[in-house]
Amino acid sequence: MFISGVSGTGDHLQLPPVNGRPVFKKISNKLVITRLGAANAFNIRKETVEYDELTINGRQKGDETFFKMLDVVRHGCLTDETIDMPKSRVFKVSIQEKYKELESKGRNPPICLFF
Repeated sequence: MFISGVSGTGDHLQLPPVNGRPVFKKISNKLVITRLGAANAFNIRKETVEYDELTINGRQKGDETFFKMLDVVRHGCLTDETIDMPKSRVFKVSIQEKYKELESKGRNPPICLFF
């Protein structure tokens, strides 16, 4: 039985969790055929899954340099420039000064600056 309207999304180049194992377990073709039964008569993915690639990055839309750096990291092609870029964005003031600055910009004080 297949449920219509199911949407699956993901980043095929997503970094694994820090100090963690991949979240998905590999399964054998035999297990897939066993579980799907008669459904293996055709290629389920080609017949039932519609693939739409997301091409617009909304999270880093105002920071092209940071966006490019993240893309390089995703592909595992680190350069000295890639490594130095985040270092250039480290706060040059004390934690207390940065807290006061952020607190003065809005009604809600920051919950956590560094972890």
